Amino acid sequence: MRLGGKIPQEKVAAAQQLANDIGIHKVVAVADLVKVRSSQVQETRRKLRGKVRILVTKNMLFKKAAESMEEKRKNIVNFADSISGPCLFLFSEVDPFELTILLDKSKVRVPAKVGDVATSEIVVQAGNTGLPPGPIISEFSEAKVPTKIESGSIWVVKDTAVAKKGDVISAKVASVLSKLGIKPIEAGISLKVAYEDGLIFNREDLQFDLKSYRDNIAFALKQAMSLALEANYLTPETAPVVLSKVQRQAVWLAVKSGYPAGLAMPEILREAFTEMKALSQSLTEVNKEAAPTSYEAPSPAQVVPVKLEAIALEVELPKVEKPVEVKKVPKPAPLPKIEKPVKEAKPVRIAPAEPAKPAVEKPPESVKPTVQKPPEEPRKVTKKRPSAAEEPKPKKKPAKEKVEKKEKAKREKSKSR
Repeated sequence: MRLGGKIPQEKVAAAQQLANDIGIHKVVAVADLVKVRSSQVQETRRKLRGKVRILVTKNMLFKKAAESMEEKRKNIVNFADSISGPCLFLFSEVDPFELTILLDKSKVRVPAKVGDVATSEIVVQAGNTGLPPGPIISEFSEAKVPTKIESGSIWVVKDTAVAKKGDVISAKVASVLSKLGIKPIEAGISLKVAYEDGLIFNREDLQFDLKSYRDNIAFALKQAMSLALEANYLTPETAPVVLSKVQRQAVWLAVKSGYPAGLAMPEILREAFTEMKALSQSLTEVNKEAAPTSYEAPSPAQVVPVKLEAIALEVELPKVEKPVEVKKVPKPAPLPKIEKPVKEAKPVRIAPAEPAKPAVEKPPESVKPTVQKPPEEPRKVTKKRPSAAEEPKPKKKPAKEKVEKKEKAKREKSKSR
């Protein structure tokens, strides 16, 4: 940088510092200081500390610093020539559009003054103003705000726009807005021009509607999703929708073809039911007697448990008399056991066995499963009954009678003694 003449050393040092900032930082932006309070500048500097270097200097000094960096930074002189009015210089590595968003978030609402330009449409809402009736009613009428008096206060009849975007605010409108406590003016630091890698962005380039950009991206995403779904292009986002679509098509195909798949059976039965109902209605038009009593499917049989009611039975029981006392009788002494004479066994005649017949060979037949026969029981030997000619022998008296006779004889002897 060529500095000649009597130039203060402070300006030379300031120009060198500006040239150093221009060479170090990627982005150089200029903000408008018109109607910006010093408190707002301090608040912005506090919020952006560490991200943005904020500096207030003269425009001519910045142009001299830009001329010294013309070889290193392309198109920086044209950027310096576009600067006019009171400016605030910002040096940062942040993108100009991101820097614009950060500055917009730091803006505040302030009351309107005479001669201010409306940054947006100013609307007075309908409702109770809380102001008592008086000369202010004429100010409302001059500002074209319809009012009425109710319950001892002024009411705004309907929503009324008192200024549009870009309109200059008059004294009467400013007075009404201040009395209603409305702060319509958005005050803060806004960028006029920005420089990045040889590109210059004007105010119009830096002002964009973030909501519209968000809506456009969402619309583009929606169209891309619909295109991917129609083309059956599988991605982590489209895979669930494509698979569900394929499943619906498979179920529809199974229903139309009558394939009894598990998922298709309810639809098949429903379609058959609707066809049956339509056919039944057409038959009813021809013959009313063919009308069905009900279209409902028969419900499955249910087993209803039988309720058993308790029946009271009145039965007269016979009176029970007192049991008769029975005297115990001593048991007689056991009698001695008498062995019966063993009868002689008569000889048994055994018939001679018949000679075995020779086995006759038969032609081979189909083999049948052999069944083992149970072993034969031994033959019973029958005794011969006595002939009629033989006389029956006299029966012998049983031994019990003999014993009784002997006892009687002993008792008689004992009595006689």
